[in-house]
Amino acid sequence: MNDGPVRTKGRAKSQQTKLNIFNAAAELLSEMDFEQITIRDIVRRANVSVGTFYNYYATKMEVFYETYQVADHYFNETVSRLLTQPTAAQRVDCFFYHYARYSSELTDMKMTRLLYNPDNPWFNRDPTGGMVGVLIDVLQDGLDRGEFSGHGADAAELADYLMICVRGLIYNWCTKKGNYDLYGATRKLVGRLMMALRP
Repeated sequence: MNDGPVRTKGRAKSQQTKLNIFNAAAELLSEMDFEQITIRDIVRRANVSVGTFYNYYATKMEVFYETYQVADHYFNETVSRLLTQPTAAQRVDCFFYHYARYSSELTDMKMTRLLYNPDNPWFNRDPTGGMVGVLIDVLQDGLDRGEFSGHGADAAELADYLMICVRGLIYNWCTKKGNYDLYGATRKLVGRLMMALRP
């Protein structure tokens, strides 16, 4: 008996339940501080049981880390298709424009400030399948064409350096409570970093 479609439907329902829990938590964060939110608040908003919550997440904080899964999907499915500029440097600029947009608009300031903490395991995840994988591909293209020189570093290492620098800028933007133009600051920083990659 072929139960493939049944499994696919069950998997889709499970993913939707998980996303509903995440969306409920994100809504609550826009209304109150993280410390005030309880798991009961989240399950009530998501219209699921506490048991269902623990099927997907071990802690309240783990729910908010789900934003990285959402971000990886967004960069793989949406941003990668927008990287059509003629040069790799322009595509790097476009990538970080969308990274700044994701950090400041698609996730709000409270979420970004919550996620930028030293205990966040998602900063050290395998980069190849997520948003950083998109950046690695662009940098590899630039290296292959001779547009960049890695000066001994490969595309993955260059992507790591760029992400560390831009995350530092976003952390600074968070500490200043968003009182400067993140897009402009990101573009300026990335432009200067890319100058160092010229052959």
